[in-house]
Amino acid sequence: MNRPTRWVTYASLVLGGLVAALCLVVVVYGAYLATFLELPKSDDHPPLRLYSGPFLLQPDLSLVHSHLLERLQRLGYRRVQTTQSPGDYQLTEEALTVYLHPQPEGHVDATMVTLPLDQGRVTDVLSPLEGTPLFPIFLEPELLSGVRGESRQVREWVPLAQIPPLIIETVLTIEDNRFYSHFGIDPVAVGRALWTNFTNGGVVQGGSTITQQLAKNLFYSPQRTMGRKFKEALAALVLEVKYTKQSILESYLNEIYLGQAGFVSIYGVSEAAHRYFGKTLQGLTVEEVAMIAGLIKGPNSYAPTKHPGLAKQRRDVVLRRLRETGHLTEEAWHRAVNQPVRATPSEDVLTDAPYFVDAVLRQVEEAGVVPLPEGLRIDSTLDPMIQQAATESLEKGLAKLEATHPHLNSSLESMQGAVVVLDPKTGSVLALVGGRDYRRSQFNRAVQAQRQPGSLFKPFVYLAALEAAREGQAGQLTAASLLSDEPVTFESETGPWSPQNYDKQFHGPISLRSALEQSLNVPAVQAAKTLGTRPIVQLLHRLGVTSAIGNDLSSVALGSSSVSLMEITAAYGAIANGGIAIKPTAVRST
Repeated sequence: MNRPTRWVTYASLVLGGLVAALCLVVVVYGAYLATFLELPKSDDHPPLRLYSGPFLLQPDLSLVHSHLLERLQRLGYRRVQTTQSPGDYQLTEEALTVYLHPQPEGHVDATMVTLPLDQGRVTDVLSPLEGTPLFPIFLEPELLSGVRGESRQVREWVPLAQIPPLIIETVLTIEDNRFYSHFGIDPVAVGRALWTNFTNGGVVQGGSTITQQLAKNLFYSPQRTMGRKFKEALAALVLEVKYTKQSILESYLNEIYLGQAGFVSIYGVSEAAHRYFGKTLQGLTVEEVAMIAGLIKGPNSYAPTKHPGLAKQRRDVVLRRLRETGHLTEEAWHRAVNQPVRATPSEDVLTDAPYFVDAVLRQVEEAGVVPLPEGLRIDSTLDPMIQQAATESLEKGLAKLEATHPHLNSSLESMQGAVVVLDPKTGSVLALVGGRDYRRSQFNRAVQAQRQPGSLFKPFVYLAALEAAREGQAGQLTAASLLSDEPVTFESETGPWSPQNYDKQFHGPISLRSALEQSLNVPAVQAAKTLGTRPIVQLLHRLGVTSAIGNDLSSVALGSSSVSLMEITAAYGAIANGGIAIKPTAVRST
């Protein structure tokens, strides 16, 4: 055997050995993957339900001021002539009788209660049969949000047999038209993608099958590396061996990520139909089906609620493909492609308190609370009626400002604001509005925004002074003490500083009480100068302000340091609570 022949033989043996070794590695790793790769089931995502606070039925309750009838209606109660079953209520001038729903989570049976009335005010809470007092009795809480899993997901699992054929055909046509003929990897699609990308000078088309996409979404990170692509392909092969095509397709249609609805992630075609169009799968039109199928390529880029123009372009690509493959007639295609984008997102994902729900879910996540197999119930402190009033109040207040001060709304963005309502005795957050429109901005201005409180700091200047006087410390001031409201200049880090009052006037000697009532700047600075800034800063921190506060007169007396609305509300809550500090809380129990 000559030398070239020996070399070829040797090279062939080496190459064959490498191929055999690679095949062995693939087989062993595939067997390893097969031991733990499992398709999800409908019950693999335990629900996480967030409820409002309960409402106590008690004497002296006003039907009007407590919005009791509206609360009943929000909970699905029906007004009837005679209360016979849970969910009924009867109203006369003399009494309100309610057949309360059972509360299985709280182990409370359905209960009938009678609330005697005197000019629209509750005088007692009685059992209608025995006439004996019942206490305490609560209306059941409202469901504020229901998400699944630990990642704030919403999905409704639908068996493949209940998914309309048009949806299945559309998804397969646009994502994997050879799904039923390949084995998890489609060499034809890979070759086509390589050629298309080569001729276009960049990555414009992928070759992943539905099985590969499912493997990537379920088991691997979105990181794009050759190693991850290899694992993804091998996982797809394993899934094809372990499961039927129908099982893989069912999982894919229920697990595919299809965008965001505020603070939750949308998974599955059924949830997408509900969130984007307010419909069931059976109620979708051809163009809506095409829209959902088109979302798979870029859920956030083609979301009809955010980018209707791009969403229509992508939808039309899908419709054209359906026409080309014979799934749509020319007439049906023409009718569908000329329909405008009509996204009518479901309201329930946002609830009446989206910023509150978002804040609570973040708090639960940060605490590391993991849902049990049967799910997790979170009882919050929110009062739905106070929340509704807070939301309406913010919108009306901002609209009034925009109408009376047009220059405030000169930017492209509308004015924003926030509202926090606390129970000063318990610290319970009864309402929280973090902005004007959650769909436009999820930034929670109630807890995340840092703003200068300005004159909101003044009561704490005087409170610290009065506290020092009570304890006999230096710089004593009382409510009757006279403060100087006259021109004065102080030395600051930036140079001489001369505080001014809002009205640009000076009022001479003025009592501490009057200075506070009129929110005058100069006396507040004088009081802070007399007392020293340190006791004021310490007081603010004791009462719930956690942000850093400067020690200069401007930061302390006139509120030029930045704090959150929640912090300053908690500090004022301590004043309302007789000087006892409270810690804001939005969760009663989990």
